[in-house]
Amino acid sequence: MKVTKSLALVATLCLMALVIFGCTRQAWYEGAKHGAENECRNQPPSEMDRCLERLNKKSYEEYKKEREDAK
Repeated sequence: MKVTKSLALVATLCLMALVIFGCTRQAWYEGAKHGAENECRNQPPSEMDRCLERLNKKSYEEYKKEREDAK
């Protein structure tokens, strides 16, 4: 019985770690996109539009799929 409880605890902790890790990556990705957009908005008006056009517009899901396909 103790082995089953220990195994269940380890499995639960691993699952929680995976969920937290995944959320952290997505948050980092979205934060980087927003940071780049803010940098563009700090450019002079003549440069701002060009900068915004060059930004990464992919969603995290699109980015993740491309990254997995590249492996």
